[in-house]
Amino acid sequence: MSSIYDWGSSLVLALCLAMPATAAQPSQGMLEVRLKDHREAIGDFAKLTVTVGELLVSPRPGLKFWQRGWKSLGGAPETVDLTQYIGKSSARIFRGSVNAGAFDAIHLKLKDVSGILKKGQRGAPIRNTVGPIKFPFEIRAQGETLIVLDLVVMDMSDHPPQGYELGVRGYELYANGKLVDKVPPGP
Repeated sequence: MSSIYDWGSSLVLALCLAMPATAAQPSQGMLEVRLKDHREAIGDFAKLTVTVGELLVSPRPGLKFWQRGWKSLGGAPETVDLTQYIGKSSARIFRGSVNAGAFDAIHLKLKDVSGILKKGQRGAPIRNTVGPIKFPFEIRAQGETLIVLDLVVMDMSDHPPQGYELGVRGYELYANGKLVDKVPPGP
């Protein structure tokens, strides 16, 4: 009886020692985030550049409510001329391995937004209204998740003292190349 007990306790001990080693290396998936502009007032601009300061994701806490908060994806600041990315064309601002899991939101923090109008080739102030975007998404182990953020610049000058504003129109979410969600819905 003691030999079975010794063998069983040795097996349990071996499993306990092996578990932290596998838990320390969480499985990862690939996340790519891209930007494009919806065609509202972008036609007014010869150039409209945004400089990405930081990209954050909010993990869905589930039972781990103490882990609520934003996680930075890091990466170097990217500068994108939105006049080059209208319609189906988009600019990559992040691609990297991320721990697999469920997420509640993404936050694109812009460092700078500046534009040069076609008419008169002068600079135009653009108010940045881009904030966190709440939508559920998942990064699966060994999978690939693509998020395309659809920004929009609006001409609000018919409501003085407002001018141009940059905001988020919607997003597209792809999992392993397949469209999973699109807001607003449409073609």
